[in-house]
Amino acid sequence: MTARRVTLLVLAIGCALPVLAAKQPAPSGRLVALTFDDLPYVRVASSYLPAAQRVTSDLLKTLAKHRAPAIGFVNEVQLQGPERDARIALLRQWIDHGHSLGNHTYSHPDFNTVSIERFQEEIVQGETVTRELMKARLRSSGGNAARLFFRHPMTHTGDTKEKKEAIEKFLADRGYTIAPHTIENSDFIFNRVYAQARAKSDNALATKVRDTYLEHTMGATTFAEAISPKIFNREIPQTLLLHANDITADSLDELLTRYESRGYRFITLEQAMADPAYKTPDTLVSSFGPTWFWRWTKTLGIKVSGAGDPEVPAWVMELFNR
Repeated sequence: MTARRVTLLVLAIGCALPVLAAKQPAPSGRLVALTFDDLPYVRVASSYLPAAQRVTSDLLKTLAKHRAPAIGFVNEVQLQGPERDARIALLRQWIDHGHSLGNHTYSHPDFNTVSIERFQEEIVQGETVTRELMKARLRSSGGNAARLFFRHPMTHTGDTKEKKEAIEKFLADRGYTIAPHTIENSDFIFNRVYAQARAKSDNALATKVRDTYLEHTMGATTFAEAISPKIFNREIPQTLLLHANDITADSLDELLTRYESRGYRFITLEQAMADPAYKTPDTLVSSFGPTWFWRWTKTLGIKVSGAGDPEVPAWVMELFNR
């Protein structure tokens, strides 16, 4: 989740990116890692477990269809209650399908609003089930070690230098790598409008929101493809931030098909981060959560324009804010 508009005012000053030709052939060899936040499921307007089971099944079927590996970042607060075993079983399905799980804190707090000590507690509390499931996966595959990933809620990585550096050290000491993202599509905004439309059986609105969501995602992807050469003189492997929600489950097949038509192959987050570009430090101290492209411009002292980085349409935002 990002506050793109404000972040761009701070970071995106400079020359405009060239406009890509509408029929420009897609380069072959493009790579993208798929990441899903807020597992097991983001509930909006439905009973939790039946909807979570449907969304989990649909996501995993689509990933298998496209032979796409993925990682899901878990909020373990969602596992609590009388349905605990059934909810843990949803996470186990991700493991059984060959995917990875990461830590997204226990209850998804905003790091801007809590202390270092409280955030550390959230990290520890948020790994109880996830670490064990990852260990089970390694035992079954004969592996000896795994790269453990952590993603900050709202990708807020620290609004002061002290907080940012303290949590980075704490995570490293516990064996975590911070998960970046280079493409963010605000699906949490679209999802609320979409899920509520479906709950009201407003199929026309749901279809309109879904189609707009797909176009918005591809617009964000086009922007990421254009800004990458401005920073690294080439297109790097992309990292797409999604959520385990209704609109993503119902759109993922079409979304991945569109990525394939642009020349993309799906890889793991670890494979994406093996690219030298991801060795670039993130030195940004901010209360916002921009993509790593904007963070890297700060580190490298490069000025680029945010022209072409799409905003969520006003009509979607109006419905979301109701």
